[in-house]
Amino acid sequence: MKAYQKRVKMPNRIVKAGHKVLALPICYDLFQTAVGSVKFRSNFVSENISKFKMENVLDLGCGTASTANLLPKGVNYIGLDTSTKYLEKARTRTADRQSKLILTDIADNEWTNEAGKLNAALGLALGIYHHINDYQLEETISNLSDVLQPGSKIVSLDPVIDSRTTKLANWFARNDRGQFIRDPEQFIEIFNSNGFSVKYEITRNSFRIPYDLLLITATKES
Repeated sequence: MKAYQKRVKMPNRIVKAGHKVLALPICYDLFQTAVGSVKFRSNFVSENISKFKMENVLDLGCGTASTANLLPKGVNYIGLDTSTKYLEKARTRTADRQSKLILTDIADNEWTNEAGKLNAALGLALGIYHHINDYQLEETISNLSDVLQPGSKIVSLDPVIDSRTTKLANWFARNDRGQFIRDPEQFIEIFNSNGFSVKYEITRNSFRIPYDLLLITATKES
């Protein structure tokens, strides 16, 4: 298999300890608020996601389902994650809306039959792809190709490093819990091979910390 990702250097002990703390739902949510991710996601949903068809939304790696609260109440929300602790918090957060939370690895196809019945027209992968290796990414996009109907969208956000990335933004990206950083062209190749067309842009200084983000909108072709 062709290698797409640039595996970054493993972080030092202090950073590793911080990663363990972020495995706790309350610490994860507090960190997201502190760095400005919550405000950014709110603006992001309003400006980039609300324009798409949202009757049924599939959230890959939903975590504590913080994105669910940013969606209209009438949306049927389907969240996938591998963390039991995160999903426990997600159940509380989505108790007042139509939702289905599935404990699963997004690279496995066990969730596709269940999620496929819900006819999701929009998939979200916010800060997820850089946590999985090439094989897992290929399988994930293949699963989405099987589940989504023509015209459906997948919107994703992941850290990116390019020629304009500052040294500090580079450090934050390389010390993220996700260890797989990819270029836009590498994503395009994977999506194209699975029947998706791709548009992308890079945003900078969106958080309170220096952090460059790759925004991808992939559309399932007929």
